Amino acid sequence: MNRTLLALSLILIASPALAADVSMAGLGAGVVATVLYSLIGIVMATIGFKVVDWLTPGNLAEEVANKGNRALAILAGSMILGVCIIIASAVIG
Repeated sequence: MNRTLLALSLILIASPALAADVSMAGLGAGVVATVLYSLIGIVMATIGFKVVDWLTPGNLAEEVANKGNRALAILAGSMILGVCIIIASAVIG
């Protein structure tokens, strides 16, 4: 057990990712930015779903969940993927 931990710690210390000059402040800011962008992305995807639900006749969520309408499920999934690709492109720059 101790040898395994020693070997693992030596591998981690020698890894190039840990050898780079990364400060904890930069890491904390990166984590906060990631969480913030994730929350914004989820909100935007939800708004996009609601817009498509508004544009289609009937209740999209009920049609998919209760009635098993596969065509609307494919439409909703495609829309969510499209919105998420746009959001990812905006975040990456």
